[in-house]
Amino acid sequence: MKQIIVTAVAAAVVLGFAGAAEAQTYSLTVTGPAQAAEGAAFDAALILDFTGDPMAGFSYGVCNDPAFTTLTGRVDGAAIGTLNGGGGPDFNEVSEFADGYTAGLVICFTGCNPLPAGNDLELAIGSYSADAEVPSTSVETCDTLGNPPVATVVVVNGASVTPDQIGLAVEIVGVPDPAYTYSVADVAVDYNADDGLFSFDTAVSIDQDDNGAPDALTQGFSMGLSHETAVLEVTGVVTTLAFSPDFAEISLSDPNGWTIGCVYSFTGATTAVLQDTEVITASYQNAAGAPLGTGMEQTVMTDLLLSDNVGTPPVANVVVVAGASLTATFDDASITLTGTIVQQIPFRRGDANGDGTVNIADGIWILNDLFQNGPTTTDTCEIANDVNDDSVIDSSDAVYIFNYRFLNGPAPVAPFPDCGTTPTQLPSPDDCSSYGAC
Repeated sequence: MKQIIVTAVAAAVVLGFAGAAEAQTYSLTVTGPAQAAEGAAFDAALILDFTGDPMAGFSYGVCNDPAFTTLTGRVDGAAIGTLNGGGGPDFNEVSEFADGYTAGLVICFTGCNPLPAGNDLELAIGSYSADAEVPSTSVETCDTLGNPPVATVVVVNGASVTPDQIGLAVEIVGVPDPAYTYSVADVAVDYNADDGLFSFDTAVSIDQDDNGAPDALTQGFSMGLSHETAVLEVTGVVTTLAFSPDFAEISLSDPNGWTIGCVYSFTGATTAVLQDTEVITASYQNAAGAPLGTGMEQTVMTDLLLSDNVGTPPVANVVVVAGASLTATFDDASITLTGTIVQQIPFRRGDANGDGTVNIADGIWILNDLFQNGPTTTDTCEIANDVNDDSVIDSSDAVYIFNYRFLNGPAPVAPFPDCGTTPTQLPSPDDCSSYGAC
């Protein structure tokens, strides 16, 4: 019977110890973001959770893969300052490496103030840079750092215990390169089909696309813009940047279009963020020797096309960022040319009063018109008063008539002495419908 009792007691003791051992758990978990952008920084904390007897100290290593992440710094977690009655541990040795960090900690050399069981005890915070795109890389506890390597253990009742260990998996998400669009503004031109002549300006802009890339500092660009040579001729190209670039080489030598190569600063001192930024103004007119649609009322459509085939050698449409060339996408321009025949009504220059002749009365008429509130030709044929054809009607026109009639001065500018519709610097004289002198 005694042997049975002893055996039963022994079994109870064994079961009791087994139950106590099962109740004591220790775990180290690395927590942090599941995702980080390439080039960004992130933090990962080492968290201790345990139940059971108080802890006298611990040691650990936390590893990262330097191919994808770099340890940039490490600090003690919030729990460390509370140890040893708030006085901090008696021993806390930390080492940092590019691929991780280690720590060895003794709370109290004499065994005082052990750490009681607890959860979410923050032991350390590591700071990292996300260096390269990868679907998954880890920050986790390890036993390989240091010389000799530091083991990941906790100290309980004088014995080292290997804790459960849970690492952090991080996806490093690649950041796209900046992308750019070259845009040429559409233009609608109304021109006089009597002569078929026209001219216009258009703006060329560069815009960084919204593709998730951060604003980029551009260092320069190049581009080429072609046109239909049977319709258009380029007359000028100028840069419209907010600063004067060190180099802006514009070439009009290719009859099919123009090119530019632009470097903001040879030393790199000047950069620019291009967000819908106008960089060029280009000027055009009708093709040389080919007035468009003379005598015809018509609408002609033509295009300005961004092209990598303009110039010798051809100039590529690229933006320079960090010394690299990024190919631009194109938003070309549509040019609408609308020709209208303007009916010009004949008039005689200098015949301000509309009596069919130019004499002293016309000079007096102009002065009265200007300074005595009439009579006036404003509502009949004001262009007849512009005797010297300088696009301004003033006292010099009256003086011009007096000089012509009495001081052997020059005759009024054509049309004179006969009526006519000779082009002038003022708009076409279509306001002469009630002018009865021709």
